[in-house]
Amino acid sequence: MNKKSIHYTLWQIGPGGMELGVKHYSERFSPLRKLHVFGLRPTGHQIFDASKIDIKVGSGKKVQPYFDYFWYCRQYKNDIFHLQNGGPLVLLLTILAGVKNIVYHIHGTIYWKTAFQKIYLKTAWLAARMMLPFAKTTFIGNSQYSAHVFREKVLPVSLDVIYNGLDVQRFSSKKRLRTEMKRIGFAGRLAKGKNVDLVIRLFEEIADKYPETELHIAGDGVLRPELEQQARNSPYANRIVFHGHVQDVASFYASVDLFLFLSAYESFGNVIAEALMTGLPTLTSNVPAFEEIYGNEPGFNLGLPSDYAQIKKNFLEAIADFPRLAASAHAISNRVEKQCSIENHLRQIENVYEKY
Repeated sequence: MNKKSIHYTLWQIGPGGMELGVKHYSERFSPLRKLHVFGLRPTGHQIFDASKIDIKVGSGKKVQPYFDYFWYCRQYKNDIFHLQNGGPLVLLLTILAGVKNIVYHIHGTIYWKTAFQKIYLKTAWLAARMMLPFAKTTFIGNSQYSAHVFREKVLPVSLDVIYNGLDVQRFSSKKRLRTEMKRIGFAGRLAKGKNVDLVIRLFEEIADKYPETELHIAGDGVLRPELEQQARNSPYANRIVFHGHVQDVASFYASVDLFLFLSAYESFGNVIAEALMTGLPTLTSNVPAFEEIYGNEPGFNLGLPSDYAQIKKNFLEAIADFPRLAASAHAISNRVEKQCSIENHLRQIENVYEKY
């Protein structure tokens, strides 16, 4: 094993799209290279196999994890660091620590939310840009949209686009054509921006008309207590189920008949692709990479989460002809499988590593 070791840098060690991506990397590349993962923040669920990847987590709170990460980089500065997002400070610290081989993997499109944040984050990105000549850095966007936003808002650099890779067989093996709507589902982090509260509201809009329909919510996060309280206050509380973190998410998709995903911002939308690969009818907010995932399919896009009236109108229209919606989702599942193949993704990532 004479190839350079890989160090995956994550904001937190836990379940999520980026973290699951690193898990795929650990399974594929561990026979070929020594692998490590560094999480600046711990979470309650640790998903990595310690026999395949060495795990380190920052200590303390506030600035201490950044000091820990800097000295970690110093220790392994001759290896390859694959940063999963992280932001300008993490990139800057990596270069200042002397790391010469960096892959910066873009998974998002929101870089600041206020004018003040824009000022200091743009300054930090500028500082990172000035340091780029001191390291060989490859930038990867996980969609054409995320790459475009990064170039326009952050750094005018050349980027590769490598779509998120998914375990296609895991999901396609659960594929079936839905015939009636009895279980509505959501899967993802219960966090700000995912708009799970709107999912609950939409369920309440139709609960009387569809008395056998239930809402099933898979996932965990800081908003879970608040969302559970919202559900308890609902007149349909006995038909709203929180499953917490679900290990076998493919089986969860297979168990429901309609999937709702109303996130305010997504650079790709793993769960959309996963759900569709099981043939699951999927209604989303206006996810910018929507058409990149499964084409310009009418009736799937409910609109802006900020416009609940329009979301509700489009939702009611979509489910009014559920058999058509179900048939459309089932028909495009094969196209999604081809685009989101984990094998294709891993080959492209391996090609990036081979350049170092």
